[in-house]
Amino acid sequence: MIAEFSLPVDDFVLGNALQLDEIKRIEFDCKIPARTDSMPYFWVWGSQFDQFETVVDQEQAIDSVVAIDELDGTRLYRATWRARVSYLLEATKRSNGVIRGVAGDTRWEFELLFEQREDLVTFTDYYADTGMELELERLYSLSGTLADHDDLTPAQRETLITAEQKGFYDEPRSITMEELADELGVSLAAVSGRLRRGTSKLIRKTLL
Repeated sequence: MIAEFSLPVDDFVLGNALQLDEIKRIEFDCKIPARTDSMPYFWVWGSQFDQFETVVDQEQAIDSVVAIDELDGTRLYRATWRARVSYLLEATKRSNGVIRGVAGDTRWEFELLFEQREDLVTFTDYYADTGMELELERLYSLSGTLADHDDLTPAQRETLITAEQKGFYDEPRSITMEELADELGVSLAAVSGRLRRGTSKLIRKTLL
């Protein structure tokens, strides 16, 4: 199964650098062979790379960083990490997962492969113990959707889909729960209950 997670920018390495106006995106290259499992290579999209490197040099999680290639407003760096990346690597190791992608712009996004649901639970439990705000964004199998949603009521399904389409789960939210209730023509208590019970069913189907 494939799981897609996200973290706030500050909860992962390079968070300060990623918030520079001149830096548009950072993406770790998980395909370049490395002598260790420390994910040393990452691409940076943007401009003012000298400023980027100044900020990176001040980051405690980094031991060293070197630019090794450049192409059309993009630079490839190799870094040696002291911490923070190790949380991701340790959680992946404990859960027998495989990191398929790590990228950041407004949030950090992670894509991982797990063989069993129990492995996914191990991964999320490890992050829960760190206190970081890891969010599961999507969960699916390589052959199609993982969860069977037949046990959702029509009202719960409609509410969850509308909430997603209207940006209720965005950060910041594009619609409040009160506005969502108005959109659906039901009470605030009804929307709250549908979201809570519907989300609980999806969690039980996909995580437990």
